[in-house]
Amino acid sequence: MKEVSVLTKWLEFNKKNSQVWSNVILFLMSVSFVVTDWMIGIFTLSDYIFALVGISLFISGNYMIKRKQILWILLLLGVIAANIVMNVYSNEAFVLKTGMAAFIRVSYYVALVIGVYNYVKDQKLEAQFLKMINIVAVIICFVGIYITIALYSEGQLPYEFFWRFTRTDLASYVFKENIALIRTRSIFSEPAYLGYFLNIILTMNYFNKVDVKINKGFSVIISLTLLLTFSYSAIGIMLIIQFSNLVYKIRLKKFIWTKKITIYILLIVGIIIFSWNFIDETLIKRTTSILSGEDISAYNRIISSWSHINSEHIFLGNGIEHTPNVWNIYAYILSDLGLIAFILSCLFSLYLLLVNFRLGMIFVVLNFQKGGYLSPAFSILLLLIFIYMKEKNQLGYSLNSKAINSNRDIQSQN
Repeated sequence: MKEVSVLTKWLEFNKKNSQVWSNVILFLMSVSFVVTDWMIGIFTLSDYIFALVGISLFISGNYMIKRKQILWILLLLGVIAANIVMNVYSNEAFVLKTGMAAFIRVSYYVALVIGVYNYVKDQKLEAQFLKMINIVAVIICFVGIYITIALYSEGQLPYEFFWRFTRTDLASYVFKENIALIRTRSIFSEPAYLGYFLNIILTMNYFNKVDVKINKGFSVIISLTLLLTFSYSAIGIMLIIQFSNLVYKIRLKKFIWTKKITIYILLIVGIIIFSWNFIDETLIKRTTSILSGEDISAYNRIISSWSHINSEHIFLGNGIEHTPNVWNIYAYILSDLGLIAFILSCLFSLYLLLVNFRLGMIFVVLNFQKGGYLSPAFSILLLLIFIYMKEKNQLGYSLNSKAINSNRDIQSQN
C-alpha cells in the first residue's frame, strides 16, 4: 500500500474544509475593517488581523500571486523605492528610517490585498464576502446605537470596554462640546470614521457589478446609523449615494414602489422629525456656517490640504510618510510622493470612473473625507473596489456573445 505524504493529506484536508477556511478568512477581513482605529502598540488591530489572514491563506494553500499581477506590483513598489532613493540624495529633511518603514507597510498591504483578491475571485466568494461585511456592519451599527444610549443614560449602562483601544475623550462623540448632542461613533475613534466605513459598504451594496444582491434592510440600517453620526461629510456622501442609486433605478425602470419602501420612508421621516433639533444644529446651521466662511472644515479638506506641498520638491515630494496628516488623499500623495505618484493616482481614479462611474465617483469623494493612504482602511477600500468594480468574466462574456451572434449569422445564411 502506497504511503500518502503529509503534504498530500494536508491538501486533502483543506479541500474538504474549504467552506470553513472561507468563513474564517472572510470574517477576519470583515472584522479588520471595523478595528482600524484600535491601536495596540505602534500598530492597529487591523494590521495584526491582516497577518492572521495571510497565514490562513498560506496554510490553506490559497495564497497566490498571478504572473501578470507581478508587473503591477513591481511598478507600484518600484515607484516608491525610486522615490526613497532619490529623496535620500536630494532631500536633507528626508528620514530614511521613516521611508523604509513606510515601504515595508505598503509592501505588506499590497501582498495582503492581492492575496485576498485572488482568493475571493478564484473561489467565487464575492457574494459571501459582501454579505459577511454587511452582517458585521449592522452589528457595529447596533453597538453604536447602544453606546449612544449608554452615553445619554449618564453612567447607567456600561460602554467603556468598547473604547478600550481607542479614544474616550468628550470631543470624540459630542458636537462642538455640546453634551446634549451625542454623535454615534460606535467602536471607531470619530463619527466621521464610522461614516467612512458605512458609506463604503453602502457603495458596494448599490454599485457592485458582480450581481450581488444585498437585503435592503441592511442598507436601511446602515443609512439610519449614518444619520446618527451627525457627520457633515458622511451624511453628504450618503445622500449622494442614495440619490445616484435612485436615479439609476428610475432610468432603468427598476424602481418599484412597495410597502417596504413606504415603511422605510416613514421610518426615516419619523427619525428626522424626532431629531430635528439635532439636524438643525449639526447640518443646517453647519451648512450656513460653511457658506458664510465661519466653518473652515470644507476649506481645509479641499484647499488647505495642498499647503504641505513643497514647491522645491514637487517632483519627488517630501518623501513617503513625511507629510503631516491631511484629509485629502490626492494632496497627501502629491505632498509625500511627488508628481509621478500623483498622476498615477489620478489615472487610476479616471480608469475607475470609466469602468464603473458611480463607484468611481464615490471613491473620489471618499478620498476627500478621510486621509491616510498608508492606513489599513484605505487598503481595504481598494480591495473592495478591485473585487466589485466590474462584471464577472466581462471580457469572456463579450467574446462569447460575439461568437454566438456570428454562429447565428452563419446558420441564417445557410
